[in-house]
Amino acid sequence: MLSVVCFKALTAMADKSTIYRGKIGLADSDQGRFETLELTVAQHPSETRERVIARILAYALCYQEDLQLGKGVCDGEMPDIYLQPPGEKMQRWIEVGEPTPERLQAACRKADQVILFLYGKRPWRWQEQHLQKLADYKNLIITLLPGELLQPLSEQLQRSFHWSLNISDNQAYLYPEGLNETLPAVNLGDLKQ
Repeated sequence: MLSVVCFKALTAMADKSTIYRGKIGLADSDQGRFETLELTVAQHPSETRERVIARILAYALCYQEDLQLGKGVCDGEMPDIYLQPPGEKMQRWIEVGEPTPERLQAACRKADQVILFLYGKRPWRWQEQHLQKLADYKNLIITLLPGELLQPLSEQLQRSFHWSLNISDNQAYLYPEGLNETLPAVNLGDLKQ
């Protein structure tokens, strides 16, 4: 059964923000979830296309009802993506990129679960410098988004896009419409709903 979920993140944006609208066909056999996600995402002028793609992927990989996209780089106090029922503690705090360990430690105190989708030019350096500081936080999950995945997507991202995302055996496979190359899988490891 296919359902449609609409989410619009058109909040206070700079005049020169780029708006992306897309559909992601999500087929998650691990969770028994089959959805069509409809997204409208704003790219702040200071935000890279890789970061926009990382936010979109993180949203789709962690999708559940009531999951919200944050304002992105416009609001440094809030996560990139989150789940917080009205009047309750934040259930999920999701970050993309290479945040400071202090930001992740604060997030771990504020939310039941914190997920970092790590990407950057040298993610191994971030891991070497910061993983030890974060070892005691049992509610923190770190998943690597390979540069080999983000780079081709950033080169072909159109303002209107359609992707298919298949998840099976803790591996996520992305199939963007119009991209004729094989993209690497994302290993989801301990990432659980």
